[in-house]
Amino acid sequence: MTMILPPLVIDVRVRERDARGFRIWFPLVLLWPLLFVIVGFALIVSMLVDIALFFAGAKYHHYTLLLIRSMRLLAEVRGTRAYVNNATSLVDVKII
Repeated sequence: MTMILPPLVIDVRVRERDARGFRIWFPLVLLWPLLFVIVGFALIVSMLVDIALFFAGAKYHHYTLLLIRSMRLLAEVRGTRAYVNNATSLVDVKII
């Protein structure tokens, strides 16, 4: 089983044609503790809602599965690179 982790850092580089570019790092790893607390609370609430909807006979009662798959989608963003190139500037975004 592979470990699935959310992104660590977003690295943004901006270069203009006739000027010196700059680079910004957004350390998402610092937000992980807050993310784990929020997701843990949301999992507990969604499981209680799913159980209540199941016993009430509702057709859709899969909010916990939706939350887990959303977290997996967030983790799959790692490794994404986006390049934007126009006549005046070049932007490179890398999600690590």
